[in-house]
Formats: sequence, C-alpha cells, structure tokens
Amino acid sequence: MPWQIYVDGASSGNPGDSGAGMVISDGNGVEIYRGSVYLGKMTNNMAEYEALLRGLQKAVEFGAQEVTAYTDSLLVANQVLGKYKINNDILRGYVTKVKKIISNFDHFAIQYIPREQNRIADKLAKGGIKKGVDGWSQV
Repeated sequence: MPWQIYVDGASSGNPGDSGAGMVISDGNGVEIYRGSVYLGKMTNNMAEYEALLRGLQKAVEFGAQEVTAYTDSLLVANQVLGKYKINNDILRGYVTKVKKIISNFDHFAIQYIPREQNRIADKLAKGGIKKGVDGWSQV
C-alpha cells in the first residue's frame, strides 16, 4: 500500500508570512511524521508547493517507494498532473522540482481533496506561520 502524504500551505496575506504543514503515514497507515515550518514571505501557491516538496523529500528520506500525496490545492494537483497550464515561471520551477523528487519513487500519485479532509495539515501550516510571526527561526 502506498505511503500517504497530506500537505498544506498557508499564507497570511498574498504574499505574506507563510507556513507549510505535512503529515506522512507509511504503507500500513501508521503516522510516522507530522511537522510544520515557517517559510517566510511568499504567495499561498508557493507555500502549497513548498509543503508538497518538503513532504516528498521526507518520504524519500524515510525510504518510501510508493507515494500518494493529498492536497487541498486544486491548482497544485492539476499542474503536477499536467492538466493545467503553468503560466508563472516560479510555479513552473516548483513543478520541475516536484518531478525530480518523484522520480525517486516506483509509483507516485497526487490527489486533490477538499479542505475538510486536510484539517491536520491545514492546522500545521497555520502553525508554521505562527512560528515565524512569534519570532521563531526558519527551519
């Protein structure tokens, strides 16, 4: 069974202080990682991609071979899948980085889910913003 990665990015202002949240479960459905990070100032879409990249990188570090990523960003899911055109050079760069990381996996899928199904990653992403606003250092 594939590893599951739930990711979310958040931005207070667009652009503004941003955070990323990730929850990773192994192939048996056991949660093995939960984290949030302050990202600095960026747009919400950039924060969504940062969350995905960081989640995927963690999965590589843990040795995952089959991964399904879940995001509540329709834009991110569809750009990675090639269903949406990418007109922004920064977002195009993020997709290139995502594709490079997913080449490490035997199988990769990404799926859009409604925000209600992504509450933990959402809360972690907002917590990442708070880390920066409260003066915590960037991780």
